[in-house]
Amino acid sequence: MKSNGLFAISEKEFQDHIYSRKFLLFLGIILAVTIIGMASGSIQYNEQIEQYNENQAEIGDEISWGMFKPSVMTIFSGVGTLLASLGAILGIAMGFDLITKEKESKSLKILLSHPIFRDEVINGKAIGGIIALVAALAVTFLIAFATMLIFSIVPSGSEILLLVLFGFAAFLMIFSYFAISLFMSTVSKDSGSSLVYTLIIFVFLSSLLPVFVWGPTMDLITGPPPEFPEDAMMEMRAVAVDTVVVSASSDGEVSGYKDPYEDNEVFRQYQEEMRNYWDKRQMISDFINLLSPTNNFQYITSYLTYPQVFAQRDMYNSAIMPGEMQEPEEPGFMDIIGGIWVNLLSLIVIPVAFFSAAYIKFMRLDVR
Repeated sequence: MKSNGLFAISEKEFQDHIYSRKFLLFLGIILAVTIIGMASGSIQYNEQIEQYNENQAEIGDEISWGMFKPSVMTIFSGVGTLLASLGAILGIAMGFDLITKEKESKSLKILLSHPIFRDEVINGKAIGGIIALVAALAVTFLIAFATMLIFSIVPSGSEILLLVLFGFAAFLMIFSYFAISLFMSTVSKDSGSSLVYTLIIFVFLSSLLPVFVWGPTMDLITGPPPEFPEDAMMEMRAVAVDTVVVSASSDGEVSGYKDPYEDNEVFRQYQEEMRNYWDKRQMISDFINLLSPTNNFQYITSYLTYPQVFAQRDMYNSAIMPGEMQEPEEPGFMDIIGGIWVNLLSLIVIPVAFFSAAYIKFMRLDVR
């Protein structure tokens, strides 16, 4: 009985979504913009490939920092920007009234009076929404692939893996906002309040959170940066100038000058404090950004689109001397996973947390 009830509710919710005007409206907008974006991106990709081949023919085997072979993910980066906004709104539109509409129509009380368990209701609504989201993303990506093939762009095996990973991240991002809206629908009295609360959370997570990360709020958390030891530096410069004057040879050449910053304990301590300050600031910033599904998805999209840039950045940050740096190798699939696994984990934890909260609230809901 329990599994039959769950299946029936899931099927009903799925059908309600795919026949809903708001679902079809947002899906139509997403598909239209996807086709336009993919067509434009495909043209630019072909131009980038031609330019890359010309540059490679000119420089030969020489190392050229910052010159990477374009990936088909550059075409999907524009689609990622689209999904970060319209996709999130689609998830919100699908979930903000799932429970409140049942309360407002008094059908929830009638539904629970049947031989059906409460967990079947909330789980069935979530499963129906998930299947509808998967169907919408599947249609979107099929059209995107078709558009790409029209322009004679065939992705390699490794690029297909990146596209699958991109699609998985897009689903998690949209499902995150679906779970948030489902939670708000559970705790709100009516659909209007649920929509308003969900949109407030969406705007905060997608737009206002970066302001908190880089604005005065971050300065309050981390405090002011270490002060530059100006007095000590002036004394060292004066000693260095005196050394130059004393050690100058008769023909005017300087033989005893010493850099005042070299082997200086005060300056090394200042550098260490400044490095620790910015590391702390970056760590707090990264943690706060993990709370936003939009920021996580945008970071994943950027990483999948330009993995060589991130590899080059990491190599530059870890190099002691510039001469020790070498051209970074092409990152493998597991290397890319290693660079984004924290963001993927966050995209899993956020919807799970909100759905769990909605589940607990619904199981304790007083239906009268």
